[in-house]
Amino acid sequence: MDQRHVITLPNGARIVFDAMPGLRTVSVGVYLGAGARHEPADRNGLAHFLEHMAFKGAGGLSARAIAEAVEARGASMNAATDYERTSYFVRCLSADAPQMLDIALSLVFATDLPLEEIEREKFVVLQEIGEAADQPDDLVMELAQAASFPDHPLGRPILGVEATLKPITRDDLISFAANAYVPRRTVISVAGAFDQAAVEAVARRWLEPRAALPALASVAPTAPRRHAATLARKLEQTHLVLAHPAPHAQSDERFAARIFAEIFGGGMASRLFQDVRESRGLAYTIDASAEQYSDAGRISVFAGCAPADAAEVVQITRAIWADMAATGPTDAELSRARAIAATSYAMAAEAPAARAGSAAYELLAFDRLVPIEEVLRRIDSVTSEDVRRVAADALAAPPIAAAVGPKAGLAAAETFVSHAT
Repeated sequence: MDQRHVITLPNGARIVFDAMPGLRTVSVGVYLGAGARHEPADRNGLAHFLEHMAFKGAGGLSARAIAEAVEARGASMNAATDYERTSYFVRCLSADAPQMLDIALSLVFATDLPLEEIEREKFVVLQEIGEAADQPDDLVMELAQAASFPDHPLGRPILGVEATLKPITRDDLISFAANAYVPRRTVISVAGAFDQAAVEAVARRWLEPRAALPALASVAPTAPRRHAATLARKLEQTHLVLAHPAPHAQSDERFAARIFAEIFGGGMASRLFQDVRESRGLAYTIDASAEQYSDAGRISVFAGCAPADAAEVVQITRAIWADMAATGPTDAELSRARAIAATSYAMAAEAPAARAGSAAYELLAFDRLVPIEEVLRRIDSVTSEDVRRVAADALAAPPIAAAVGPKAGLAAAETFVSHAT
């Protein structure tokens, strides 16, 4: 039985407590249902930049004082921004949970945003953007994202670009936080060993005074279209992403999509790994994944190979996908993939940080906590026909491809798009 406990405040903010007996540590976090897809196009990178600036001073503490307050207790603090969520979280000893949550909440709701730090931190983020651009695997993923969601917030880089980052002002940061970090899309999640009364008192002190404002609206992506994005670079390898639209995070077929991705290219026993790498030696890295947003999804294959082998990698990928769409997985493949998915989820459910993040995600995505028994049951109920149908439906949707590397290998991405049925 799910022992987690949720408190919903009158303004819509939620606090979820997940006691884990026998531990001496706890994970506390502030999770917000707002991210890069909620920022204006001319301020692309704003959500991520706000996360950076939060650590430059908050709640009357300087950047150094924040770091020293956390590390003096041996705690570990971090934050993350993605397209639909932003999170600030700390792992610490149980007795320190109230203090660490207080610091995390100050980063979200009481950032100082010192003017002199804004311009300095822009330079830091520009270095981060440059570092990502120097990594071909990051760059090809960014191209694939833009190709999958053209003219849509999901297609823009989370880090932003120089032209949209440089104009960001302090007022932009204040306005985004005020409109995006609203109570209805705020979850405080605590997992591990903790004094609930003490933690709840801190949470209420920060959350209760906040006005019950409406959450930012999201516009769903338009129907996808076939597209290939390529970029010539002087590299040893061609880096490829081959993709089709797939079920989103709210779809009943989301579990089948994940099982398909696992069988297709999720691990060493997957079809792509065994054929492309083990049998033919065409790539060191090849894998498949199911990316799922609230209103859009994608199944992607990533591979790094010699330019001369890129066309063959594309041909094999298409052939295996087509076979899965026609006949589905074998019983052994289905059983193995379900076991991997169930075990991965069960293992994560034993880690405080993962449990805290999962509870917050469930509340933000589904407006309820989803018991682990329900998830395991849904995984176990995926059938061979479910997997075949997901593979076929995705294959029938417009193909998307991206490639980065020598010119000799770029045509493979075009071939994946132009030759698809």
